Amino acid sequence: MTSDRPKRREPSVPRGVAIALVLLSIESAGWMLLGTLLVVGGVIVLCGGSGLPGIVNDPIGGWVVGVGIVIAMIGGWGLLTGWSMRQPSRSISISVLLFCGAWIAVGVLLVRIATTPIPGIVTITVNAVVFIALLAPSSSRATFHRTTITASPGRSNAERPRVLAPAIH
Repeated sequence: MTSDRPKRREPSVPRGVAIALVLLSIESAGWMLLGTLLVVGGVIVLCGGSGLPGIVNDPIGGWVVGVGIVIAMIGGWGLLTGWSMRQPSRSISISVLLFCGAWIAVGVLLVRIATTPIPGIVTITVNAVVFIALLAPSSSRATFHRTTITASPGRSNAERPRVLAPAIH
């Protein structure tokens, strides 16, 4: 049977925003997993399970646990931001851009100090794609700059002032 009611169309998400959402979610989940594994590995080292003779376990394990917690927290920030992108706003856009900027800086650091530049290059590339997907297409930028106007008590729609997102200079 077919329904006579017209189908309700969901508002379309620009392709750039969809790409950014998928990449941000995958990247954040990966960082959260890496952070968790670092915490587990650090705890094993703290318990004396490193098996490396002549290495003091406490400082190494403590550093690994600390770095793991920071990475897992940043991964959680990315997952929350990615989830929040389903209802785009200017603050979510800023959060995504800050997240990507932080990981691009980490990627540059990895390229400079790591034994292989590949993880840094991958980190820089993924976050640069998210940056470009959010900033380059005008439809993506417009998605995050729309404002929703809610009803004010005591005012009709005609009396309510229209507030647009402030321009950043």
